Amino acid sequence: MKYALRILGLLAIVFALYVIVGEQLVGSSGDAYVNARLSTVRAPIGGTVDLAPLALGARVQRGETMGSLNARDPADPTLAGLLEGDLLARADLAVYQEFAGQPIVSPLELERAQRRATAYATAVRERRAALAAESTATVISPVGGLVWSLNSASGEYLPEGEIISSIADCSSLFIHATVDQGVFNGLSVGDAAQFRLQDGPTVEATVILLAGTGPRTLWETFAINPSVRQLEGYAVLLTLQDVSGAGTCPIGRTGRVVFSEGPLSIIGDLLSWIGL
Repeated sequence: MKYALRILGLLAIVFALYVIVGEQLVGSSGDAYVNARLSTVRAPIGGTVDLAPLALGARVQRGETMGSLNARDPADPTLAGLLEGDLLARADLAVYQEFAGQPIVSPLELERAQRRATAYATAVRERRAALAAESTATVISPVGGLVWSLNSASGEYLPEGEIISSIADCSSLFIHATVDQGVFNGLSVGDAAQFRLQDGPTVEATVILLAGTGPRTLWETFAINPSVRQLEGYAVLLTLQDVSGAGTCPIGRTGRVVFSEGPLSIIGDLLSWIGL
């Protein structure tokens, strides 16, 4: 019995070493985390911004109103001209109406004065409506996600096109992994992989982009930029399922990507097969 226990103990040590060494030899990433694309909210017109009370990290829906912009100077020379014409037309009409029925005012002249006054009144209303539409604009979230940055505050005057906020698009989640050159050169778009979350489940993933040491402009479109240490490696982007349940947005959750099956994967598959 004593020798049997020693043999079992030795086998357990060998098996543990097999698992540890095997896991180190499989193609895997160093740091990996859930990332997302950024969508920029810009001022549609120049004006004073009035934002809804939004906090960093707040959830917004696609098409949700985030605030409004009001043009600072609504003065319009066209409207000024129409108002002047409207004033003269109404004054002329009043005179024609006063002498209506007398020889000095014909029915045709009275009808023309009425039409002119009506035309000016209509033009003034239409121009005022157009100016109201041009001088106010609604700020709308282009995507559903998290408020990632707020670049302005209520009461500020913003020129057209100025950035108001950035939204982390929760419909564009992906895995951002960093690997060494050897692993990177052995990968292809479409390769299957596993994302093992820290203290969480393992989810299936697929390579969608071999970004390598990609340009800085690429990282600027992501919610989370790689660290200096990660920039020394090669970036790989992979698909991601919803790992935390429907309606969640687990940006920033960390883990490790495995690109080939190791001992733990084999053991996990075996336990799943026997129902454990």
